[in-house]
Amino acid sequence: MMKTLGQRWVKGRGAPGAPAFTLIEIMVVVAIMAIIFAISMPSVYQQMHKDSMRQAVADISEACSQARARAILNGTTTQVRIRTREKTITVTEGAARPSGPGGGTTYSFEGDQMVERAAGGGQIFSAKLSDHIIIEFIGVNLIPDLQELDEVVCLFYPNGTSDELVVLIRSDQGEIRKITTEVVTGIADVEVVK
Repeated sequence: MMKTLGQRWVKGRGAPGAPAFTLIEIMVVVAIMAIIFAISMPSVYQQMHKDSMRQAVADISEACSQARARAILNGTTTQVRIRTREKTITVTEGAARPSGPGGGTTYSFEGDQMVERAAGGGQIFSAKLSDHIIIEFIGVNLIPDLQELDEVVCLFYPNGTSDELVVLIRSDQGEIRKITTEVVTGIADVEVVK
């Protein structure tokens, strides 16, 4: 009886000539699976992290929208606070008060002057940006690159206007988005840079 590739005696498992796999055949199948897996990994990784940019843009836009709506509806100044190191965004209601002892200090801008402020009223909205997102640039009222500050504050006013906020974010995939607030309307606009 002649044996063909893939057939051999399997002791205790049936008749002679029953089909079985050789070690080489199994290794070839495993190698093909490894190659397919290696080829597909970058696209899977990219698809998984594509949402981090979309979510970051949505969070910043939502924070601006919430702050604008709350300022108009309640007739009070509302703040969007962006903590650059922690990559958190919060919206708080109420005008900032002068800093007191032991209070949390933040910085805002009136015209071209940086003003030290204390924490405002109740929190309305909060979000944390993904670790795959980097804040490349942040500016308020034409004062550029405020990343050395722990917290940047953009104010939204009861008449529907706001400070001019410019945020440039980059994903680890190289995508770049620019989010700006229109001073007259207080509405956030998103521009695809790359």
